[in-house]
Amino acid sequence: MDSCTIEVGLLRKKPCGHPAVAHCLNCEQPLCHDHAEPQLSDSGQRTGKFMCQPCSAAAKEHAKSMAAVARTQQARKAAALDKATRDQMTAATVPQPKKPAAPAPAAPAAAAPAAEQAKDEADALEFTPKDGKFGYTPKKNEPGYKPD
Repeated sequence: MDSCTIEVGLLRKKPCGHPAVAHCLNCEQPLCHDHAEPQLSDSGQRTGKFMCQPCSAAAKEHAKSMAAVARTQQARKAAALDKATRDQMTAATVPQPKKPAAPAPAAPAAAAPAAEQAKDEADALEFTPKDGKFGYTPKKNEPGYKPD
């Protein structure tokens, strides 16, 4: 049978020596009835597991710090959500100023590529729905054009 190994004494530390009734859940140290701290469930009932006093204090401190981390993360999420909501409301209520038009190109050589691009865009394919299906509609200058 094991004996309790928790150190007792004010000036001279020595093991407790009482018969052990349990082992610490964390450090596996044998504990007597006086030094075993029962662990409680979330509802406050005993779980049947025991810890020594230093391990129990460390576990409680860890639980407090994890709760603080969770509160901090929740506060950050709430602040981000509030900021996003405020930004959306501001964007919806305040009209945005229109941007000034880009200045016209100074050189006529620069206008030629723009005119070419406009012509290419005009020759783009057009799709119009026919009877719920999409089909190609040829333009006037293309073969296969049928006036309506």
